[in-house]
Amino acid sequence: MSRLPEKIRHVRWSLIAPFLVLAVLAGLYSIWWVNLAGRIETALLDWQQEQAGRGVSATWQKLETGGFPYRLQLAITEPEIGLTETPDAWRWTADRLVAQMLPYKLGHIIIDAPGPQTVHYTDGRAEGPQHFAVHLDAETFWASLVDEDDDSRRIAIDIAAIVANRERLSDSGSELAGSAAATRLQLHARPSPGSEENSFDAAFRGEDISWTVPGDAPWPGTTITRLDAQARLSDLPDGLPRSLETFLPAAAARGTKLTFSEFTLVWGPIDMKGLGEMTLDAKGRPEGQFRTSVGNLDALIDALVRADIVSRQSATLAFAGLTALSNLQGEEHGRVRLPVAMREGVLFLGPIAAARLQPLY
Repeated sequence: MSRLPEKIRHVRWSLIAPFLVLAVLAGLYSIWWVNLAGRIETALLDWQQEQAGRGVSATWQKLETGGFPYRLQLAITEPEIGLTETPDAWRWTADRLVAQMLPYKLGHIIIDAPGPQTVHYTDGRAEGPQHFAVHLDAETFWASLVDEDDDSRRIAIDIAAIVANRERLSDSGSELAGSAAATRLQLHARPSPGSEENSFDAAFRGEDISWTVPGDAPWPGTTITRLDAQARLSDLPDGLPRSLETFLPAAAARGTKLTFSEFTLVWGPIDMKGLGEMTLDAKGRPEGQFRTSVGNLDALIDALVRADIVSRQSATLAFAGLTALSNLQGEEHGRVRLPVAMREGVLFLGPIAAARLQPLY
């Protein structure tokens, strides 16, 4: 049998060689991907053991990897995480948690928590500890975590159409103890750039936040139409906060400060924007002051009068000087510059004591 001419053999290998190279590369990539998935599972198990040594319980029923070849996906069935070695223990559970990342960019993780979630916690501030369960359900519950280096660490959370129902648990059963809902909740946070102290910058947006709780409703109502805030939380206590009972007193003693560089609040008759800062006083009550601009002043006065906080004549006189001064200072039409202060457990809107402030711990 005669052999193929040299030129024909050369042409045949020139066609086959690229496919062979691609096959080898695909095989090597597959081996690398499987090895990477195995290392991430091992790292997650090591993290689980490490947290257990710190009193943090992290468990799940099933852990699966997928997403080959373009991404790496971890699907966790019935995850549960919580703190048990603390006076006000808490525990979070969900039906499913999915984490995705690019194989070549493991420092950026996208997390999705579809389905219902539940938070169990204990409130020890009353005469005796009370146990609660908060049941959460949202149309979208998404988070993005970036931890590539000190300059790009950040977290973003986006929640749409969330509903929360709180139950008080006891030996005799459970009873509804309030509910809440929101059309949209968004949070972006990162360590404050160039800051050596325990400090974080955050931006928050909430739309149509409503709630029902036992007892009297606050005088502005129970629906916040809009809340936007950009703030810095500085001088935080060292270490991971394990409970509010220990964290808030430590924050008050440390002088932890929440500084708002900008905020907008539309809450019933309150149409307010401004800036300011607050801390906790020695009794755990909010303390601070804000420079604000208030719109729709007539509706605010009506609400204060209906709540029997002030008489109409007193409110009109109290705000008259502020209105005239705002006009002289060039405030935009229809808005009034209104100082807001929190001191000795009282919230002041200008010269009017508008509400009592209860200790947070």
